[in-house]
Amino acid sequence: MFRLSKWYLDCVTDTGDASIAYIGEAVWGKLRLHYSSLLESTGTQVKERHSFRKPSQPHITGGLLHWESDVLDAEGEWKLDSQKSTGTGIQRTIYRSEIGCIEWHCLAPRAAARIGMRRGLGYAEYLTMTIPPWKLPIASLRWGRFASDSHGIVWIDWQGESSQRFVFADGEAIGSHAVEDGRIEIANGARLTMDRSLVLRDGALGTTVLSRIPTIRKSFPARLLQIRECKWRSRGRLEWPGRPPEEGWVIHERVDWPT
Repeated sequence: MFRLSKWYLDCVTDTGDASIAYIGEAVWGKLRLHYSSLLESTGTQVKERHSFRKPSQPHITGGLLHWESDVLDAEGEWKLDSQKSTGTGIQRTIYRSEIGCIEWHCLAPRAAARIGMRRGLGYAEYLTMTIPPWKLPIASLRWGRFASDSHGIVWIDWQGESSQRFVFADGEAIGSHAVEDGRIEIANGARLTMDRSLVLRDGALGTTVLSRIPTIRKSFPARLLQIRECKWRSRGRLEWPGRPPEEGWVIHERVDWPT
């Protein structure tokens, strides 16, 4: 039996300083792992703090998603019902098979947000998995979110035995012609380009985020530790046909599974 539940919360200021919080729990047989982390970039400097104590869970009250962590000495909020929020969120089953599924709930594609003293546009999602990530029939995954003063775009591009792609513009599903590390070509003629100006994390999971877990190499299969992630904070430029271009900040990543 395997189950992973994970929150992802972020906020990027007008100047591009990013704060990203992860809160989750993984259960595999008798093994139960709690974790939380806060990744922060200031200019070109990136720092990350971790905890493996049971974290407090984010909660929603009156259209406000709130998160706090005593062990990380951090807290934040996302105004889901503000003028800078797009709808009530997006829910999709990303993958399903006889051994499990992945359920994705994007609560805030684009919202006024704050983590600590930092304020800007942010994003919030909650994901559950009942299939171990090392058993996924996948070669690569691209995920990202773009937020400007007027628009929010979210995408998931899954390449493997059962490839699929989800792209949402302002909370509405929309087709796309290409999803790459540096650009997205949307079916209505829009184009998002990303400069990948700051690498937030890069490397195999066994040498980056998972390396801090005690006895990780004895507890999990090698294929999990060999999954490689590259995460960027980019300046994004969105061009809509017949409209002036808009700029905003992007958090996006590519994850590659070992063959």
